[in-house]
Amino acid sequence: MKKIIFFFGILFTINCTFAQKWQNIIGYPGRLDESDNLIEHYDHGFLITGNFCYDYDNVHGWLVKTDINGQVLWDKVITVLPDAAIISKTLFDPMGNIYVFGWLFQDQPHEFPFVIKLNACGELQWCRLLAIEGYDYGFFNDAIFLDNGDILGLAIMPEDDASNNNRIILFRISPEGDIIWKKGYATHENHPYYGDPYGKSIYHFGNIYMIVGNVYSPYPNSPNPYHVYQRPMFIGINKDFEEDWIVEFGINDSLLGRAETVVPINDSLFMGVGRYRFINENGDLDQSAWLMFFNNKGEEAGNKILADEQFGPEVLESDLYEVEHIEGDKYLLSAGYFNSEIDDFNKGDLVADTAGNVYNYTIRENTSGGGNIYLTKTFDKKYILAANYQPPNQTTSDIYLYKINENLEQDTLYPGNYTYDSLCGHSIESGVIDLAGCDVITSIGEIPTLEDYNQKLQTIPVTASPNPTNTGEILLEFENTSLFDNLELKVFDVFGKQVHTGKILPHQGAVRLNVSSWARGVYVAVVFSNGQIKGRCKVLVE
Repeated sequence: MKKIIFFFGILFTINCTFAQKWQNIIGYPGRLDESDNLIEHYDHGFLITGNFCYDYDNVHGWLVKTDINGQVLWDKVITVLPDAAIISKTLFDPMGNIYVFGWLFQDQPHEFPFVIKLNACGELQWCRLLAIEGYDYGFFNDAIFLDNGDILGLAIMPEDDASNNNRIILFRISPEGDIIWKKGYATHENHPYYGDPYGKSIYHFGNIYMIVGNVYSPYPNSPNPYHVYQRPMFIGINKDFEEDWIVEFGINDSLLGRAETVVPINDSLFMGVGRYRFINENGDLDQSAWLMFFNNKGEEAGNKILADEQFGPEVLESDLYEVEHIEGDKYLLSAGYFNSEIDDFNKGDLVADTAGNVYNYTIRENTSGGGNIYLTKTFDKKYILAANYQPPNQTTSDIYLYKINENLEQDTLYPGNYTYDSLCGHSIESGVIDLAGCDVITSIGEIPTLEDYNQKLQTIPVTASPNPTNTGEILLEFENTSLFDNLELKVFDVFGKQVHTGKILPHQGAVRLNVSSWARGVYVAVVFSNGQIKGRCKVLVE
């Protein structure tokens, strides 16, 4: 069942391939290089979200593009000096634009979330830094696309008032970099006894958005509600982005631990993965890989703890990070093992089913560096994993990238030549993305709440320019016209006399009126939908 994989090789400047097996080490000598995310790109290459530093100082984001065999094509250093930049998540859209999420350290503890957009050629288009007053610090952990191309960014941002414990915020962001709205979840107002709620990842399954994370909360009916314990947390959010339910997993069975990710079993059942924590017979804190099941109503449906005995005697503890469906009831998971043969917490992979049966597992040697092990399923139904690689007596780390099949056997290299980055008209060069000119949002008032945004959608805001006007014409601009039917514009003078009427078409954004024949004075432009007023503004003609 068990295999410990040993591999050797000389680390070249950026990349090293071992024989014909699909495995690479990516990094620079003498530098601490770490992966933080991994996705397959549109051309079947891969984008690695990473970070690096020297002597744990001046951390920089490191976006790496590889070919289909994991060999580096180009890389971008994402930085701003003298501050530190860390990146955590990368997305790309159908046009090849790349969105990178992370946070900037500005004289600790002042760290704040940022998001940048690169075009298909890796060139900076815009940058937004959310250095919002009233918050201690913040960072983006994850992000997903919405159907219309907008993005939901999952941030952790504790408020200055530590007593309220509001921390988890979703930001809706347009492709142009506009922050459309913000919304807090697992808030102190709704859950006063929650301690340090934490959102690690976000997903979209049908009509449900889901945040996976952890929360400290008391036992049920505890005489001391402020004596809290860490438990996995799954937040169900409806299509209107309102919080529907929260699963504090294991609370009724006194189970403790944390969750990392989730995968749908079917339309109504989900499986979260993470670790279960307990006190062993020696009185030591121990942990085991944990499968957690719950339904789309926020109800627990059982769990499976993978005991050490299901592995070989060299496994003393285990943990789960990410999961991909193989077929039927089988899943491939990235894992961590406390390995008695190496006496360290190494990373690897395993195949298990929802009954908690372990079919196969592998420990990858020299992967004991910090961080998770990241997993993505490829177009050919294989699996790419990225872990930190740190041999004994080496103080720095690199990124170990490898490809396996459902039997945990390493894949071989693809032959032939491939075209990469075809959405860019020229070859992409490695370089530096400097965030020094990042647009900074400092006031929470600059970002509407979800409630404010939804209320605005019930109206058609109207603006006029120039206002006042003495040019003989005026431009009226409208918002939200695509959300209403049978639109009509009417303009009235101060005596209620109608001086203009006209239709507004769906999606129409503006109309220009000739007012040269109007008397000087104040007028009111009113937009009707099916006879009901939806928007208005005053116009002054001089």
